[in-house]
Amino acid sequence: MKQKNEIRLTDHLEGLKDVEIDLKNYELSFRRWIISQLDGGHISYTEIRDKFNLPRKGYYDIIKRWQERYSDELHLSLSFMSSQERADNKKLEQRIKELEKQLEQAKMKNIALNTLIDVAETELKIPIRKKSGSKQ
Repeated sequence: MKQKNEIRLTDHLEGLKDVEIDLKNYELSFRRWIISQLDGGHISYTEIRDKFNLPRKGYYDIIKRWQERYSDELHLSLSFMSSQERADNKKLEQRIKELEKQLEQAKMKNIALNTLIDVAETELKIPIRKKSGSKQ
């Protein structure tokens, strides 16, 4: 029994006590993301425990259970691009810009030609466009 002035060591162990965490509060998408990070080798079991405040006792079993449920048979991981791939990517981006510029010029040419046809039909009374539904 604790007396009024008596202080116990266990009274000040708040940081060392296991906190009860309801694992049902973790969303399914979060669980899947954790397992994908683990399967991809981006994070370890202890890093998961420390980073996401999992209980110190039983966290390994919890993660293993999640892994059984949410782990995909096919693991996709994105690797870093090599310098050659980055150079190829820059060339492709440059080519895309050139093609976009050509497309813009083609659109402007199309507008100019349509305008020319409209003027020729209205001002000069020259029938250029085929009328829909007419017989030839």
